[in-house]
Amino acid sequence: MLPTPRMLTRALRSSAAAALLSCVAALTCAAAEEAAKFGNWTAKCEESKGQVQGGCFIFQNLVLREGGQRVLQFAVGYVATTDAPIALLSLPLGISLPPGVTIRIGDAEPTRVIVERCEPNGCRAGLKLNERLLQQLRDGTQLTVTFHDAERRPIEVPLSLDGFEAGLNSLQEKS
Repeated sequence: MLPTPRMLTRALRSSAAAALLSCVAALTCAAAEEAAKFGNWTAKCEESKGQVQGGCFIFQNLVLREGGQRVLQFAVGYVATTDAPIALLSLPLGISLPPGVTIRIGDAEPTRVIVERCEPNGCRAGLKLNERLLQQLRDGTQLTVTFHDAERRPIEVPLSLDGFEAGLNSLQEKS
């Protein structure tokens, strides 16, 4: 089921603190001229700053047409502490945590992603990408992130994988 603007707005408004989600590892806070585009993905490298670990990522932001509020940021990339790529998700406040979050690439079985914490500007989830998931991302055309609103109704957010492989390859060259 694809989310309607009304469903997404309701999910975002289910918490009094439903403000714009902040950057995952400050990815979208830097000047646009420093970012490279690969299809639907943007590539960005950031230096470590204080408690925030830097790294190189490709990412997509999905925002509501009305109001421009971010619904989801999905990022894949590398940080200094691991050689394996990781996926980071920034989700809206007010989501129901017990049903969890899943990602599904094409028709493959969904993979559960653990929500690590919720902060005033959104909830954070992440996982290390194993070879199977990484290959599915490279070969696929669509990724679907599913989370649940406050009433535990599923919200499916589709993301295009156009440009994913080229973007990820550009990160490996920088690492």
